[in-house]
Amino acid sequence: NSKVKFKETDLFRVYQSIDLGNLKDGSELAANMPNLMKLKNAIYSPQYRAFIENIAGLEAGSLTDEVDCAANCHTRGCHLLCH
Repeated sequence: NSKVKFKETDLFRVYQSIDLGNLKDGSELAANMPNLMKLKNAIYSPQYRAFIENIAGLEAGSLTDEVDCAANCHTRGCHLLCH
């Protein structure tokens, strides 16, 4: 299981996981979450970036391999305001 941290601003109040970019192959955390690693590897792959560029009408190679991706958990009293 991944640890989550409580985060709060004027726009949100959530529990958030680590950024998937910081989840490294071969780490103990990665070994405990093989399905999450499969998702991370798919999202961070050159093939996925090319797919997104294509459907968004972007020039090939415009997306970088730097992706911010984390999971948010909303419990009673948590929120995410539209912005």
